[in-house]
Amino acid sequence: MNYEESIEWLNTIPLSFDRDNKNYEFKLDGIKAFLSHLDNPQSKLKIIHIGGTNGKGSTCSIVSSILQEAGYKVGAFTSPHIKDFTERIRIGKDFIWKDFVLEFIKNNRLKIETLGLTYFEISFAMAVDYFTIKKVDYAILEVGLGGRLDATNVVDPLISVITNIGYDHKEFLGDTLEKITMEKAGIIKYNKPVVVGEEKEKLQDLLKTQANKKSASIYFSRICKEYKSDMSGPFIQKNISLALKVLDILNLGIEKNDVLNGILNIKENTKIYGRWELIRKKPKIIFDVGHNISALKISLTELKNSSKIVFGTLEKKDQIDIVKILPTHLRYYFCPVKSERSMSIDKIENQAIQMGLKYSLYENINDALNTAIEDSAVDETILVTGSTFLFSDLY
Repeated sequence: MNYEESIEWLNTIPLSFDRDNKNYEFKLDGIKAFLSHLDNPQSKLKIIHIGGTNGKGSTCSIVSSILQEAGYKVGAFTSPHIKDFTERIRIGKDFIWKDFVLEFIKNNRLKIETLGLTYFEISFAMAVDYFTIKKVDYAILEVGLGGRLDATNVVDPLISVITNIGYDHKEFLGDTLEKITMEKAGIIKYNKPVVVGEEKEKLQDLLKTQANKKSASIYFSRICKEYKSDMSGPFIQKNISLALKVLDILNLGIEKNDVLNGILNIKENTKIYGRWELIRKKPKIIFDVGHNISALKISLTELKNSSKIVFGTLEKKDQIDIVKILPTHLRYYFCPVKSERSMSIDKIENQAIQMGLKYSLYENINDALNTAIEDSAVDETILVTGSTFLFSDLY
């Protein structure tokens, strides 16, 4: 078995849920047993645990970048990946060694199959094992889905972070913001601080109640000033303020210049990409991955009336609702994503017809984007957005 074959095997492992949103099991027994098999590497790490609906990956990268500038060795586990599995697990800007991935799978395949672990559980366990072996100073872990029963929630972090609350994965987390908040609040730990970026007062009160039950100090971030950064977009300053609050509470004595350089060099230090990323100037092309309704509503306000949107997404209960909020004055280029769980193009078209959208359909992302470019003047904007899987053929 080589690296490519190990990834082929990994891709046969069920995800946390299938195309029809079934087979999602709310349990942590399997991951706990597997981590015990690995001698509980997560217990040897200083962990920053980041959950929420939007901005988790960006916040992970901002915290990591500042810590790196301050001289710390920082591991980060995020998901999903865009191009290659190794993107999920990195130390600084270096992705996990392919040889480590191969050996981890070879050495633990039997145990993984016996326990019936999911793809996400395997990648999370691999991450904490790698970070422990590599002796990182801090490990930043991004929640996969929800919080309360996410595989990452077996850790005992220094601090927990909840970026914000929005509608996503309603079939698993609940169909109201209050229900979703309770699931996200599951990462709050006893006597450990939690930092929150959510601004809705009702949801803040719910989070305060959950924190108080666990004697956890709760802090709310807010934008005090705007910082110059190599990342942009409608959310970046909020994410920066959240990251700064986290580091302030950890009280590491990081120098001001290290903070400023960390914010300025997020992409350089962590190799994060696909977050409101300017790909081309004329016409302006922006790649922005992983949108749900709450995020896309804000992103749409950044676009001019002549803008084009290239969009594809997964088959999820709440994703078809995204099409319902798309304004009729924009032009759309719909395509499937590179995944068995891709939402069918017919389903998107049916909703687009009901909404009276101006659209065309394509077999793949490249055809959709190329046509959008042909249709655009040099001063117009094309936003490519939707599922992370949409971008695998663009990088």
